[in-house]
Amino acid sequence: MLWLVVAGTLAAAMDASNPGDLTSALSREASGDSAGALEAVQDVMRVWPAEALPRLEAARLLLKLGGDLDQAETHLDVAAAVAPDNPRVHYLRGLLWEERGYPLKAARSLELAVFYRSSYEDARFRLAGLWASLGDWLKAELHYRFLARSRPEWVQVRLQLIRVLEEQGRAADAEKELLRLKDEQPTNPLVIRRLVDLYERTGRAKLAARLRASLEPPAPPKRMRPLRPSRR
Repeated sequence: MLWLVVAGTLAAAMDASNPGDLTSALSREASGDSAGALEAVQDVMRVWPAEALPRLEAARLLLKLGGDLDQAETHLDVAAAVAPDNPRVHYLRGLLWEERGYPLKAARSLELAVFYRSSYEDARFRLAGLWASLGDWLKAELHYRFLARSRPEWVQVRLQLIRVLEEQGRAADAEKELLRLKDEQPTNPLVIRRLVDLYERTGRAKLAARLRASLEPPAPPKRMRPLRPSRR
């Protein structure tokens, strides 16, 4: 029985040290040494080859550094076998497919990422952009709308949603979204320029000119000429 207790204690110690070792490895990335972080993560992975987390971090760093894509895929395959419902597995697989030039496969992987974690904003934003690049405007709209509701302050998302609406020929819906955004951020030049463009494309030149004028800095105050001394 003693050997069972000792073995259990050692296993627990190894499991407890794993997160710390990985955190230490990733701290090198935080200090700007991504290549060193990859080496350190790979050292952790050799000790725990069947653990998902070191595999995921190794794959992520390989993708970040432009490393061996086959090696990154191997890491993701191992992680997927251990944790098939981990959304990061599918997110990183999406990035891998993008790197290899397969946007449709990338989109399908990212769909799984947001299926397993609906709040996965990075995955959803990338997914919306992929569907837009593939011309599937309805799917792009679905994901941009989700992000716009959860993060209304994310202007880039809302402008992309407006673009997707315009691509569908829904100028009135796009204008409604733009006006709502302008009400919330009345001085944002990106929003104003987008509204100017929309007015110009829809034949409302006066409205466009009025809005464009609001982007111009105010004229400096006129300097009054000094009065000449009176001869009286």
